Amino acid sequence: TTGGNPETEKIIEVGMIRIEHRKISEERSFLINPQKDIPDFVQKLTGIRKADVEHSPKIEEVIDEIVQFIGDSILVAHNTSFDIPFLNGVLKKLQRPTMENKVICTNIMTKYLIPDIMSSNLQYMSQIFDISHSQAHRAIEDARATALLLLKYMEIFEEKKIRKVNQLYYPRNKFELDRAIFENEDGLEEVFKVMEKIQTPSILTVKGDNGVILTILPLKNPSLEVDGMRVFLSDFRWSQIHIRLSGPFIEGLFFMNSNFIKIPETYRKKTIEYLKKRHQLPPAPTLIDEHDFVITPHLISGQYIVYSFLNFSPYSQLVFKYPSHKKKLHQFLSGQVSRFEIQQKGKKKVYLQNDIKDIFLSLFQESLTSDPNLYLTLKNADIKDDRKTYLDRIEKLALEHGDPYKFPTTHL
Repeated sequence: TTGGNPETEKIIEVGMIRIEHRKISEERSFLINPQKDIPDFVQKLTGIRKADVEHSPKIEEVIDEIVQFIGDSILVAHNTSFDIPFLNGVLKKLQRPTMENKVICTNIMTKYLIPDIMSSNLQYMSQIFDISHSQAHRAIEDARATALLLLKYMEIFEEKKIRKVNQLYYPRNKFELDRAIFENEDGLEEVFKVMEKIQTPSILTVKGDNGVILTILPLKNPSLEVDGMRVFLSDFRWSQIHIRLSGPFIEGLFFMNSNFIKIPETYRKKTIEYLKKRHQLPPAPTLIDEHDFVITPHLISGQYIVYSFLNFSPYSQLVFKYPSHKKKLHQFLSGQVSRFEIQQKGKKKVYLQNDIKDIFLSLFQESLTSDPNLYLTLKNADIKDDRKTYLDRIEKLALEHGDPYKFPTTHL
């Protein structure tokens, strides 16, 4: 289109794909003469110029063919709130009935399946799901990429036993791609079957009656902890078990720290005993003094997370995309340094549960040393003295380790 307002702007290209029996069966596309200038930004975005459309049909000349192709099919788009109003706007101007077809938006689907994703545009989704999308913002290419994304989601729905689209939307925290939920009647063996397939850091949460949390365990490589879990969980009276991919292992540590107080005392002791037995590590009492910030790839491809040691808590962190969020990142880091120097008077604040403080710090230190390429550490001076130097280091991390967890291509 020539812009975003269906009341004043015009369609310049239409691309349509028909899906039947979970396969692309037919395609149709039209260049449209909008009878008005195409703004420069639209020309740059789409590559469509006035000369490309000046001999093309007007939308009124092909609208019948478009409506006939659509018929009573379900309409799918990656942003239905944009596409459908333009077509209905044309029909209204021609005093024709507007389309009342059922509609599915793959963009909304994405935000429910991957709620932590910061960008869900079609080009990015094509990239992370390995969908060919060579000419972004061209109608037929966008339609084809949307069709392939829908087919990918349909495969996922089948795996997760989703039979209706509205199951995605309610209840939340059930069908997201980073987690699997097991009811007691499923049995522990089903839990272990899933664990055996996971080789990246995850969080295991066990709930009892009325949703009471019985334990939270950060798992570095679940496939290697199945035998330990068989013993550990054997006498739990559980109603639900959640497994969630965490991305960096330290994200699981923070989640455990935030919720540890909710665990009944008996189970807290069992959890600590398991962690100490599983991870026989030396103490790391100087960890927080040695670092001011740690940056590492987030679970989601192309996203990163920075942890502040100046105000060490689950709330002093930022998820960002690089390089698009350079400014946002620098503002966060500078704000943390300023708060540390002025409000905290140069004293670091640490919010860790006393019961697990030692094991938390030991496991955090072990993560930094065992996977040094995945973690970038910064000092206050890096932020204050030479902004470009630390940004160069982040760029190197992004180039070399932008997608270590292969999510959401690999999912639960």
